[in-house]
Amino acid sequence: MSKTIVQTVRFNAHPEVLFALYVNSRQHTAATGGHAVISSKVGGICEAWGGSLRGTTLGVVRNRVFVQTWRADDWKPESADSVLTFFFEKDGRGGKVTMVHANIPDEHYPGIKTGWTTNYWAPWRRYLAKKGKRK
Repeated sequence: MSKTIVQTVRFNAHPEVLFALYVNSRQHTAATGGHAVISSKVGGICEAWGGSLRGTTLGVVRNRVFVQTWRADDWKPESADSVLTFFFEKDGRGGKVTMVHANIPDEHYPGIKTGWTTNYWAPWRRYLAKKGKRK
């Protein structure tokens, strides 16, 4: 059986900025602290955290939607890839990200669920706060 995580997170940044934080390899790496190579071309390869997470870009609507397959290097070979979808939207003066992470193997669900906050949302907030102070 597999599980799905849905998280909506608000930031003091426009959707375009949030989109770039995920799909721009340099910004992704800087914001999370883990080396990433993200292709915004359909069929392109995506890697994060030094290659321990890998996937393929399935769909892109610039500054609005990003869809990719996603799997960790410690998943069982017979486990199917998960599908990760980000929706980037305006929210008041800032933006929000709704993340839908589907088809997660049961045994990895708890770590992945908390990992999104620990490895993405909290570091994004710190990165955006520092970036805002440099303006």
